[in-house]
Amino acid sequence: MATTSIGGLKRKSPSDDACTDVDLSISFQDGNKLFFKVKQDLEFVKVFRDFCDRKKLEYDTLKFIHDGTRIKGRQTPKMLNLENGAEIFAMRDQVGGGVAALDGIICDELL
Repeated sequence: MATTSIGGLKRKSPSDDACTDVDLSISFQDGNKLFFKVKQDLEFVKVFRDFCDRKKLEYDTLKFIHDGTRIKGRQTPKMLNLENGAEIFAMRDQVGGGVAALDGIICDELL
């Protein structure tokens, strides 16, 4: 870390911003919210796995969204320019369904 000394006081340089903590929350579909304080360079996979452990959920069955964009586990708060108070939404990841599934149901009912 780069610091400068002015009159015996140590001051952080702007390059130290990577080490500052960010306060964020993760909300689940049930409305419950958990709060985290993380380093700017911490990969989200660690935060998300901790969230899942505390909520007794499986990490592989969820997706995490911030500002309408899915967050990948290897991303960091710094990469996403997250600020204090950022909110991430956790929701179950659904594969399948939609119009294709309804089309099959309708065809089966007609036969």
